[in-house]
Amino acid sequence: MRDTQKSPPLPRYDRERWLETALNVLATEGGARLRIDSLVKNLGVTKGSFYHHFKNRDEFVRALIDYWSKEFTESVINDVNSSEASPSERLLSLTQYVEAEGLDQFDIAFRSWAAQDPVVAEALKEVDRRRYEFVKGVFEAIGFEGAELEMRVRLFLVFVSARRSVYTPQSTYDSASETLLRHEFLTKKR
Repeated sequence: MRDTQKSPPLPRYDRERWLETALNVLATEGGARLRIDSLVKNLGVTKGSFYHHFKNRDEFVRALIDYWSKEFTESVINDVNSSEASPSERLLSLTQYVEAEGLDQFDIAFRSWAAQDPVVAEALKEVDRRRYEFVKGVFEAIGFEGAELEMRVRLFLVFVSARRSVYTPQSTYDSASETLLRHEFLTKKR
């Protein structure tokens, strides 16, 4: 007698879940693993699921870049700007959020990918410009100007975007204490 039991249905992925999954693959395995075949195999779905949401890989890459830019730059900036906190407190809140959510892992992954893909490189320039302008405005509101302003903006952006590459999992440091110390260093006027 034949077994007439049906196989369990394959999981369904909406467009956002595809993008979230792709971000995690990018962060853990790199841009080369963002091939359609690799993704569908990893997710245990069919190519039809991919093509239901994206016309082709180019559209998928563009959607992933847009998603990353919107979720990890524009949304974060809007949240920080909506706060009634002082400029210094807004910078601290931004740093704590990025660290708590581990958002720097995605920046590192996008920077690595951008070295191999001109479309990603161009998008990264725009995200960097947007972040720079935002952070510069906050430091200006604190009262910094000239070379001191530029130095603080650049140090802040580099460290917040690449913190994970500076510390290894074996590092023993008190993240919260260091965050406060770094914040004081960057925002305290001489």
